Amino acid sequence: MVAALLATLLAVGLSAVPAAAAGYTLTASGTTTTTATVSKTLSVVYRYDGRVQKRAKVDLQRYSNGAWTRVTTLTTSATGRASTAVRPSATTKYRFKTARATSATLTVTVVPGSWAIGGSGYGHGVGMAQWGAYQMAREGSSASEILRHYYPGASVGTAPNPWTSVDVQVLGRSGDPATSTLSLSAGSWRLVDGAATQLATGTSARKISIARTTSGVTAKITENGTVRQTIGARPSLYLEWTGTDYWSGTAGTVSVSGAQGTYRHGRLRISSPGSLPNIVNQVVINDEYLYGLDEMASLWGTSGYGGAAALQAQAIVARNYAILAKGAGLKASCDCHLYDDTRSQNYTGWKKEGGEAGATWRVAVDATRQDAAATVTVVRNTSGGIAETPYFSSSGRGGSYSGTTNNQDAFGTAAQSHLQHVSDPYSRQAPGNPYASWTGVLTQARAQKIFGLKWVASVKITARYSSGQIKTMQAVSTGGSTRTVTKTAEGWRIDLGFRGSWGHAVTARK
Repeated sequence: MVAALLATLLAVGLSAVPAAAAGYTLTASGTTTTTATVSKTLSVVYRYDGRVQKRAKVDLQRYSNGAWTRVTTLTTSATGRASTAVRPSATTKYRFKTARATSATLTVTVVPGSWAIGGSGYGHGVGMAQWGAYQMAREGSSASEILRHYYPGASVGTAPNPWTSVDVQVLGRSGDPATSTLSLSAGSWRLVDGAATQLATGTSARKISIARTTSGVTAKITENGTVRQTIGARPSLYLEWTGTDYWSGTAGTVSVSGAQGTYRHGRLRISSPGSLPNIVNQVVINDEYLYGLDEMASLWGTSGYGGAAALQAQAIVARNYAILAKGAGLKASCDCHLYDDTRSQNYTGWKKEGGEAGATWRVAVDATRQDAAATVTVVRNTSGGIAETPYFSSSGRGGSYSGTTNNQDAFGTAAQSHLQHVSDPYSRQAPGNPYASWTGVLTQARAQKIFGLKWVASVKITARYSSGQIKTMQAVSTGGSTRTVTKTAEGWRIDLGFRGSWGHAVTARK
């Protein structure tokens, strides 16, 4: 009797415990890392003794201020699954819950989507700052004084003017068109081969279409859309026109479809060193080339701006660059001495010379030539040779530092005494300088690539060069791993994708 009663009591007691609840499970998934602007999906599967629970209600909860609060209520599908997207602004814990089961906690870790880096300046930072030169000129400095400031230890003197020409590539780089049309604004043109044999002639009414084959370059002469003449493949072709050193007469300018400039001087040489037709403008260095160099605003030299000496300094350093390029010989890749873009110097030909205040720029160039003495002004290094004279737009500041940078810090090259850091308050003081202050954005994706981390939680600048440009940056991952990266100043500018590498405060952004 007692045994039977005990068995009954035990049976009653056991029935008071929700034994069925032990069979209910909520299996959650979706623990991940994200940014505040990118949502992530959290999922759950609801089962009882391994069987999915269809059309059941499940709450998603988040942990906040020491308690779990409901975010939303979901209904499971025919597979027992329910999902929802969350977009927390900070790292947050979640869980799924019913009256019978609670899932494991899911943590969605939120990292910055990007970092704002306050910056200033524009360019690599070595040599003459153009905005600084402009301000020095406004304050009364001569071209020589500007150059001696930015190239410490170098001297400004003269060199014989050899009246030599340079070949400037105006078409043929990667991304340029596979065909091009040449047209003349006025006067007459002629097309000759490498042996100076005239192949075709015409006026502005006729256009020349060029293309490349495996045998060389070809030309088609058209007028009003009708083909008038076809010229078979030649290793090279030359376009000459009136009003130049090659042919007297009415002056005209040549347009080359796909090129950034137009061309009043010299002649065009057409060849095919690569897979595209290649066109170079052959022009004399000390007038024709420099007249077309678009590296500084011509207006700066007018009386209202007061920067004539800056334009003269620009002409001198550009001449140095061209002389050294000529001495280095033709580049095989472009069959040229110089590119027409920032790989060398920005050359637009007549667009510059004949553009706004173009006459002012010509006056500045001519002021650096001594035609009666057959000499030109140059910058010489401490050994007396033609100095390397890199230049850039504007210096900046970083932390307590500012100014130009040492060439070894910018490029990782052997130190040159005239390419060392100098203070440059002038760039900041120049009126209208758009690079005195700016903000660059380092994205999470770019930070991951730079630092080799899966997710970057924080970034900071830990060291700068004497110029104020970034030298070392440090990143910490969500797991606590620290990566420290040191680069040249120019390396940071390229990898960050900023105008310059003068960096100030770093601020995390969502």
